[in-house]
Amino acid sequence: MRHAILALIFATLMGCAPGLMEMPPLRSAAPDLRNEVERFLSTDDPEVEAQALGHLKRASVSHGLIRSLLKEQAQAARPSLPRGSRTGLTAHTAGGEYLYALHVPETQEPEAGLPLIVVLHGAGSSGDDILPTWVERLNGEFIVACPSYPMGAWWTKNAEDLVLEVIRQTRADYPVDPSRVFLAGLSNGAIGTYMIGMFYPDLFAGLVPIAGAITPRYMHFLVNLRNTPVYSIQGVYDPIFPIMLSRRINQIMSDMNYPVVYREHEEKGLAHGGHFLPESEIPAMTAWVKKQTRDPLPDKVPLTREANHLDQVHWVRLSSGVNLAALELPGPEGGPVNTKDGKIATLVAARKQGNRFEISGKNLVEFELYLNADMVDFDQPIQVTTQEIIDQGDRLAHGEKVLRFQQKVDTDLEVLLRGFKKNRDPERLYDARVTISLEKTLAHYSTP
Repeated sequence: MRHAILALIFATLMGCAPGLMEMPPLRSAAPDLRNEVERFLSTDDPEVEAQALGHLKRASVSHGLIRSLLKEQAQAARPSLPRGSRTGLTAHTAGGEYLYALHVPETQEPEAGLPLIVVLHGAGSSGDDILPTWVERLNGEFIVACPSYPMGAWWTKNAEDLVLEVIRQTRADYPVDPSRVFLAGLSNGAIGTYMIGMFYPDLFAGLVPIAGAITPRYMHFLVNLRNTPVYSIQGVYDPIFPIMLSRRINQIMSDMNYPVVYREHEEKGLAHGGHFLPESEIPAMTAWVKKQTRDPLPDKVPLTREANHLDQVHWVRLSSGVNLAALELPGPEGGPVNTKDGKIATLVAARKQGNRFEISGKNLVEFELYLNADMVDFDQPIQVTTQEIIDQGDRLAHGEKVLRFQQKVDTDLEVLLRGFKKNRDPERLYDARVTISLEKTLAHYSTP
């Protein structure tokens, strides 16, 4: 029966296609500033946000101080919550309430925090089922979070929201190293690992899809994984997921010189043929995971996007495209599904020396660049050029380079605070935003 469910799900998938200085926190002089920062971060009321932001701006507080306060806030002491392994925990999303299992090592964590791995189960399993196995595989050194979702339909919007919420909640409750967050999964969990990893690549230090793949329609989004390493394991005799799909994914990533490790095995399990993770593959897989750390500020960010996923990735956001498709697969919970035929937008953002940014793209309308003092000198002008990517059938060519923006950019406290409020990531703090519209003569910056 389990194989029948997996086969039905797979058939469905096949049919779908030098500037600001960092300042130490002023412990005696800044309690009021701390209160206003916390007030901004803790409210959903726009009026309260505006009041806190106004207070901070009138105080002429430096970005360096606020950045220090945000980093301090991210590392603040958490409530004394239980450690060890627990089941029956709940995560609340717009889709409802879902269960997850969690293991937190009881040993003293390193200064940077503990690594976190989120593991997605297959169609006939649950988070409770797989938690002990993954704790053992990682020698109890990782926080392991295993959410449960009906039929393991991790490609759905509700399941995606669940994974993001479990990560958010775990980081709020425990000291997680933001540069060592991983996503792994087997079978349907591998589909989710690819899908969520491709749409939120800057969240993860690495992806581990096992005994599962994505269909060609979604392989366009592998472009997003330039800065997110992948360790893939697939059985040659897997009766559920054809080996040709995993081989195709590996070929695409290898051709792009992306960081990928691809492992094939010829073992056959008693119950599922080659559709499992052999014990012989585990030592190398866990050794790889333990070595990975996220690059929080890569020089180059390539993106492919559709209408349901237009979030910021690293320091760039593709905010609007030409007749964008909306791709969403249905799941067991029903509900509205946002689908639309259309185009996939491509954007490749490169950060150069001398405050220069070069953007190439296809089907672009508008994009945003997020800047901080580690990237640019705010005392000097920022230059942004664009080039169209032209598909000539057998090859891609670039159109004429166009200067879109060249002027100094002011830092904006609201950009800094809103970015941290959304991500709660002390390694992704941006002081300004430049918005480039290809349909307008002028670009604007910082303020929405």
